[in-house]
Amino acid sequence: MLVLPWVLTTATVPHTAQVYELSSAKTFAAILGFGLCWGIGATLTGIGLTLLGIGLGMAIILGLCASIGSLIPLLVLTPGQLYTQQGHLYLLGTAIMLAGIAVCARAGILRDRSKNQEPASLPRGSFVAGFVVCCLSGLFSSALNFSYAFGGEAVQRAQQLGASTLWSTGAVTALAVTGGFFANLAYCGYLLRKNGSIGKFGGPGAGRGWWCGGLMGLFWFGGQALYGVGISHMGTLGVVIGWPLLMGMIIITSNAAGIFTAEWDGVSGTTKRFLAAGMVIILVALGVLAMAQRPS
Repeated sequence: MLVLPWVLTTATVPHTAQVYELSSAKTFAAILGFGLCWGIGATLTGIGLTLLGIGLGMAIILGLCASIGSLIPLLVLTPGQLYTQQGHLYLLGTAIMLAGIAVCARAGILRDRSKNQEPASLPRGSFVAGFVVCCLSGLFSSALNFSYAFGGEAVQRAQQLGASTLWSTGAVTALAVTGGFFANLAYCGYLLRKNGSIGKFGGPGAGRGWWCGGLMGLFWFGGQALYGVGISHMGTLGVVIGWPLLMGMIIITSNAAGIFTAEWDGVSGTTKRFLAAGMVIILVALGVLAMAQRPS
């Protein structure tokens, strides 16, 4: 969240410091502030899934992310697009995407039930708390897309100072995920102090942990960088269409990983059919959203 974004941005965006100097304070604060909100959402995700369970929790979080993260930029930045053929396709694709997410979440709930992990089996009172936390997580997590949607001035300044269209969104990415870093640092620092576990960074097995953690950071930021590059090529609807595409691919990738790691072994045929149906619906939604970005 801190090292890789700035290394890539300074390498691909000339005069990075001047980009922010020339951008308005409002744009700078919006990018950093939305990034901070996204970081809060990331910390709430872990808490919410612990309280509510993965299947139901992810349905709430990703559903809110996919819908709010795209709908608000559309309504604020290009409200007229809502009444065009592109806007209609976008709304249709988003509806199909949310349906696919719901079906995949249903598969997750059935899987958890088969392993005696139903929400009802959690401690008394945790369901309401988990539901609230997951809703807040979904709301806050969608803010990362707002950084791109409302940080366009920084991208324009980067291009004016010599950055290519391909990499100019890095000016937003680096600043936004830095805001997210502060939120995660604060919460993790609290936990490290509370649990007295900071010494484990240098204890037995720490070397493998550092190596795996570094790879996780590389893959995670690689995905964020590609998202920024992708929306830069999609025009004015980039932040509208790109966000549900990202959410859909997260669902597909996570379920595929679950299959390869035998996460779905031992579940009923009905559960597997829900999973397969959800992935197919999401692929259909991806196709509809791809059609929406074609020039009319």
